[in-house]
Amino acid sequence: MEIRQLRTFRVVAEALNFTRAAESLHLAQSSVSAQIKGLEEDLGVKLFDRIGKSVTLTEAGLKLLDYAGRIEGMTEEIRGVLRQDQQLSGELVVRVPETVASVYLPEVTARYHQLNPHVKITYINCSDLQLAKELRSGCVDLAFLMTDELSMKDADVEFIKEETLAVIAPESHHLCDRGEVLLPDLAGETLLMPQTD
Repeated sequence: MEIRQLRTFRVVAEALNFTRAAESLHLAQSSVSAQIKGLEEDLGVKLFDRIGKSVTLTEAGLKLLDYAGRIEGMTEEIRGVLRQDQQLSGELVVRVPETVASVYLPEVTARYHQLNPHVKITYINCSDLQLAKELRSGCVDLAFLMTDELSMKDADVEFIKEETLAVIAPESHHLCDRGEVLLPDLAGETLLMPQTD
């Protein structure tokens, strides 16, 4: 007895018509008849009475219909549970500068969430002061930093891309006449910067 035979049996039993059942299952009628015949031989009972074109369930067929429905339901439940077990779950804690998060992460987050709907993602503003310790302890899983260079023991560090930074000032500021502002040019200037990043 196979699950596919039980499904075919259920569809025929509900339709009480082999042709309609075959159409519903997208099978040839001969295939449906062969499955029912195989099931009857395996169980050693007759499941349908066929009188002309009319089909009715036998006593054994009525009993099997209840079991077939329950077995199909359990089969779907098993598939659902096993699929869920294969999916990632838990929490992913990411430290990331707000600027990077707002520009690059919305699309990435949407794709990740689509693939891993049971994972909760928590974004925290980035600071490299305690980052190595946080990564080692596991309270942070992943971090993005905007920095010239970084070396960290016990962590995989990967360069992703180079970002161009801009200095924004009023038109009247003396640095606005320059095409390019270098770090030494900012010496002695008052800068408004994020506390982290």
